[in-house]
Amino acid sequence: MEKMNHTHIIMTLFDSQMRFGPRLAILCLAMLMFQPLIAAQEEIQSKTSITESITQFVNSQYTKGYKIKLKTQKLDPHLRLTHCSTALEIFYPVGSRKLGATTLGVRCTGDDPWKIYVPTQIHVYGPVVVSKRALPRGTILHTDDVELAKRELSQATSGHYVLVHELKGMILRRSLAKGSIIPPKALKQRHMVKRGDIITILAESENVLIRVKGKALMDGYRGQSIRIKNTRSTRELQGEVIDSGVVKVKL
Repeated sequence: MEKMNHTHIIMTLFDSQMRFGPRLAILCLAMLMFQPLIAAQEEIQSKTSITESITQFVNSQYTKGYKIKLKTQKLDPHLRLTHCSTALEIFYPVGSRKLGATTLGVRCTGDDPWKIYVPTQIHVYGPVVVSKRALPRGTILHTDDVELAKRELSQATSGHYVLVHELKGMILRRSLAKGSIIPPKALKQRHMVKRGDIITILAESENVLIRVKGKALMDGYRGQSIRIKNTRSTRELQGEVIDSGVVKVKL
């Protein structure tokens, strides 16, 4: 026996129910009339799915230590987008901000592709390095000059640090008030080693750590790889500046 479609079934019920009462007949007719509308609604991408995809995307950009407040602009109630046959893709349009008032793109790459842009407010609160006290220009930073504090990251429009030790030995280009977020552009590198300096060479392997005297053959910042010379063996080496007057090499 061939399978009957929904319309065929409803019409059959409609014909049979005419004999038993007009109310049942009207019910069957209503089901028939609204069937195309129900099918059409199933083919439309829900606005809830779009906002949920945006929320998931933004949350994925930050670790658990950050608190995120997100508000998307209400979508046009007349917006009708074909239901995407693939997962929605969320992206930052070229030139858009990552925080504060911004715009996120929503893209469908399925059988019937489409793309929209959704104005969004993104506020993220998390740990950043701030000045522990007022610091004058020219200060050579030590770990007790700075600390981690929770801030709204959209305040750090010029960037920020999340590790205190990254600032050790750097010099302030400008004065900072107490509690200020410290952006990279407010700092400059300081030579931890200068050419001709007598330095300590840390020669390290898995189980051995040797300290010997050496000589710097070039200036170096923290984390920079420079040429050095072992003054005992006169052998030239390449090592990483890890502190003032200290260079580490691997055996």
